[in-house]
Amino acid sequence: MAAIAFAAFCGVCALVGQRAVVAGETHRLSAVCMDCHEEQHASLAGSPHQILDPEVEGEEARVACTVCHLGDEGHWEDDPEDNPMPALGEASAVMASQVCSGCHVNSHQQSMRERNVHYEYDVACVDCHQVHGNAHESLLKSNETDLCLECHTDVEAQFALPYRHPVNDAIVKCSECHLSLDETRAELSRWNTNNPCYTCHKEFQGPFPYEHQATVDYSTHEGGCLTCHEAHGAVHPRLLKQPYEGPHYSLCSQCHTVPLHNFNAQHGTNWAGVPCNECHVDIHGSYTSRNFLSPSLDAQGCFVFACHQK
Repeated sequence: MAAIAFAAFCGVCALVGQRAVVAGETHRLSAVCMDCHEEQHASLAGSPHQILDPEVEGEEARVACTVCHLGDEGHWEDDPEDNPMPALGEASAVMASQVCSGCHVNSHQQSMRERNVHYEYDVACVDCHQVHGNAHESLLKSNETDLCLECHTDVEAQFALPYRHPVNDAIVKCSECHLSLDETRAELSRWNTNNPCYTCHKEFQGPFPYEHQATVDYSTHEGGCLTCHEAHGAVHPRLLKQPYEGPHYSLCSQCHTVPLHNFNAQHGTNWAGVPCNECHVDIHGSYTSRNFLSPSLDAQGCFVFACHQK
């Protein structure tokens, strides 16, 4: 039986793991554990996993030790050393997710069991969450920002750039963007990419009669807002990936190569070096112009000749 309990946590055999989960849910015991583990019981006080009445067993027990700590009766009825109950921290991401999802059934947990990037790299629930003796929000092991940046060191460097989302200032949390992307059968940062942005930037959501195809995530490859903007930090204002000013207008010219657009007689004199968005003001989408042009250009004669259409 000890071998079976160990196999359940190493994740080698999914069937053995499933049997261990069922066994743990069937026992749903806590009182017998208190004889040796009173300190661990006390560490749950005030948390969502607090065991209010250890004497309550079976299906009536809302939380029980043997729901999370899987093993067999030999651990408490015979010799604990010969019948160990491995800690959940020793489990693979597969097994930890199966145990946690016995109670936590939501989009985040479901995603962790399917195609979440953490799951793919064998990052288990217990790598981020700590059940015993934890007072942090959502039972995270530490402050959310610090916890995420322990692994995502490349992102930490981006938050040091001149223009950045204020994560280090505790104004924005990582989870405010990433958990909203946490849908089933989708990777962390490629599902409904624009939704987290619209949480704060609703004015760009539309719908618009004239859409800028680069801004809508359903029409671009891994695009949407991230076609032009960096997610974490940038050297350019507005988190832009490239500059939109002259002489090369890099941000816009990567998609738009209009011959003589910035170098004809009119633009080469009055409009030389003017940033693209000086005229194309509604670049996220427009209610009036298919070219996102400013109505103020009408008074300047821009629509008189065949160059521009409203």
